[in-house]
Amino acid sequence: MISIIMIVYEVEDYVEESIKSVLCQTYEDIELVIVAGYGKDRSLEICEGYAAKDQRIKLIKCEAKGIADARNKGLAACSGDYIGFVDSDDYIEPDMYERMLGLITGYDAGIAVCGRFYEYVNTTLSDKAAPVRVLSPEEAVAVTLGHEGFFLHLWDKLYRRDLFDGIVFRTDVTVEDRIVVDTLLAKSGRVVYDPAPLYHFRERSGSNSKRRGMTRNNLEADLLMEEYVKKEFPDLSAMCDTFMLYEFITCLQNETVSPDRSKEDIKEYRMRIRKKLDDAGAGIGGRLRLKAALALYMPRVLGFYTKRRQAAAASELERFP
Repeated sequence: MISIIMIVYEVEDYVEESIKSVLCQTYEDIELVIVAGYGKDRSLEICEGYAAKDQRIKLIKCEAKGIADARNKGLAACSGDYIGFVDSDDYIEPDMYERMLGLITGYDAGIAVCGRFYEYVNTTLSDKAAPVRVLSPEEAVAVTLGHEGFFLHLWDKLYRRDLFDGIVFRTDVTVEDRIVVDTLLAKSGRVVYDPAPLYHFRERSGSNSKRRGMTRNNLEADLLMEEYVKKEFPDLSAMCDTFMLYEFITCLQNETVSPDRSKEDIKEYRMRIRKKLDDAGAGIGGRLRLKAALALYMPRVLGFYTKRRQAAAASELERFP
């Protein structure tokens, strides 16, 4: 059995499509564990309607105490041999879990990863299909650091259930999935990655990842990730330094163009960029080094560039509300 966890809170415009895409899977031995918070819209009512019609749904109704708390509740309720996650504003291809399970069993892997569709109001982008890759845990973590392939999201993966033994989502960390997925990759034994897109990720301006304060939350999650990766995979330290420099520059860019930007945060991000440049030394590529120089010595130029890039993206790719 595959258990699929879905966290639902005030997403009435999208949750029905999400639930339907799970219930219509070609692989039928599934259960859908929905953890729904009491909200101000019809999301919970929609979930109750589907739970009354389909016995494969386990509906857990609770006070909204954050995504980590809800995921812990979902994990505790799972009965399956494998675990998947679908965000309640996204949806999946009908054969996603059949294909993902086939990858795990066919390659004797602990985790399977698929490619993604990126859904905008006016267009759909997608990962490009490519040959299947079988990765060691260290190679899989390297993919997440390289900005090519998959990242530390929960939802584009299928996991063997026993990997979650001893795993708890931290309620004191907002972007809690990063450290959890790193830990799961480290425990996996083998990861199989098929870039063919199967998961539809809806780009939303109103999603949790776009809310105020997420720059700081992402930074805190990145620092935990850096500490873990350098401890578990010391050979990836240089690659991790490059990743963190990129992240620090991104934090500075986001804060610089924010309407309520913090001078103290900007000062901190610039300090972190300077220190990471010293730590990484000659291992930093020329393009990233140039971007770091702009951040440190010509912040107005970097801010102007960032605003232009964001405006161009907004004119071409309209996000869902």
